[in-house]
Amino acid sequence: MFREHNTKMNTNRQDILESAFASLRSELGKKLNWKGFRTHSENQWYDAVFIVEGKKVYVIAKNEVRPHQLAHFQTLKKKWDNVLVTGTYITPNSKKILKEQGINYVDGGGNMFFELDPIYIHLEGRRNTPYKDNQKDQVFSKTGVKIVFQFLLNPNLINATYRDITNSTGASLGTVSKVMKGLKEEGLVIQLNEKEWIIKDYDELLHRWRGGYLEKLKPSLFVKRYRSVQRDFYTEWKKLALTSESQWGGEPAADILTGYLKPEQFTVYTDEPQQDIMKRYRWVPDNEGDIYLYRRFWEELPIEAIEKVVPAPLVYADLMDTDDSRCIETAKIIYEQYLSKYK
Repeated sequence: MFREHNTKMNTNRQDILESAFASLRSELGKKLNWKGFRTHSENQWYDAVFIVEGKKVYVIAKNEVRPHQLAHFQTLKKKWDNVLVTGTYITPNSKKILKEQGINYVDGGGNMFFELDPIYIHLEGRRNTPYKDNQKDQVFSKTGVKIVFQFLLNPNLINATYRDITNSTGASLGTVSKVMKGLKEEGLVIQLNEKEWIIKDYDELLHRWRGGYLEKLKPSLFVKRYRSVQRDFYTEWKKLALTSESQWGGEPAADILTGYLKPEQFTVYTDEPQQDIMKRYRWVPDNEGDIYLYRRFWEELPIEAIEKVVPAPLVYADLMDTDDSRCIETAKIIYEQYLSKYK
């Protein structure tokens, strides 16, 4: 329908946009018009523009829409006001929150919430099944997550040789080749010129990586829960002399980076043997403890990495892996202060 206007856009995303346009057109008729696709050179975070009653509506297309993405949509609404989120699948909880926040949506089944004075549409009950992405399994496998993590830390790494990427990630050449191929086929990485590739949408890649990390990799990294035998641990934890083999993640990392969050759960990523941890930090195993140990999974970190703290994308992911409003609010701060520079 509109494919000839932007051959560089990911085909699946085009399908999502066209489906949303068709669903809205069936309700709005000639009140709705197509304005055009976004191009990457415009450095914007929308995928298309619809015109409704002469007003621009900025459209964001996703394969799936889940609660962890909503903070991003809130930011876009503040920027543009008239925002429409569309996805092949939008979870029921996401729809509830989007509607409460006045953010329009259309899913692949034609369910929608659309409010633009004087128009008001709210349709539910049409079948909408979860999106299945076979390519995602390849790109965001356990090893793929490790590779993409390095791209999030250093976007220029995607232009390195596969051998250099292998050295940075510990992955095999074959796996690096498959992941790069998948990223390109999905439109997450696009060609800027003959010699240079770029991340098309850092925010999209971050959210996709986060989902893969939490689902595929993080559970396999968990070691054990501990508690401290030191009474002053909760007030003096920042003075704890972590070795270079251990770093704070989650809430303590967020507190160090922002000073905004008083940690209640302590996440640590480490390569230290458990016996050394127990002796050095005076922590003891406890299934109800509030210290959570995970194994580190990265080979290299940027030279500007902050001492004692895991990289910002990992802090962000840990914080968003919760329903705690304190953590989610702090995750937004982490994003704005440390990650938005890459968008």
